Amino acid sequence: MTKQDIPFLPVYFERYINQVPDMELPKALEVYGFELLDAEKNKLIQLGDLVYAPGKWTIADIMQHIIDTERIFAYRALRIGRNDQTPLPGFDENEYAVQAHASERSFEDLMDEFVTVRQSTIQLFRSFKPEDLLKQGIGSGNPISVIGLGYTIVGHVIHHMEVIKERYYPLINVK
Repeated sequence: MTKQDIPFLPVYFERYINQVPDMELPKALEVYGFELLDAEKNKLIQLGDLVYAPGKWTIADIMQHIIDTERIFAYRALRIGRNDQTPLPGFDENEYAVQAHASERSFEDLMDEFVTVRQSTIQLFRSFKPEDLLKQGIGSGNPISVIGLGYTIVGHVIHHMEVIKERYYPLINVK
């Protein structure tokens, strides 16, 4: 299934989904996961703890945020895909960032964790039948489908890479 199969664009997350090309979900998870971060790895390492403004997240914080968010969205997809109709709560990304202690980890360690989480996400979405991908539930107070969550995961990484390219790369004079 592709992005065109999403039954409706979920409130707030459409901004992520709209950034993803219309391609099969497992392929999108690979291209805008491993391949994208691997291609940018050296530049991301160069950034170290640089931030473009006081109080902004470091690259380590952003990486940990991407990992944590992917886990949460994949969990939501699992619950909805297994026909659990319990409304799923939101989360405070800023509190997660404080509690994650990402600055105490190496970039390589964060990348290893991302690869592991992404591999698990790909396997999860491959386990769903087409009818499972179309199942709907409530996440953060809004309706969402399993396939919508999959493309949100992909678009979330794209979104953060665009922010990094626009606001962080100029700190190291990389285009």
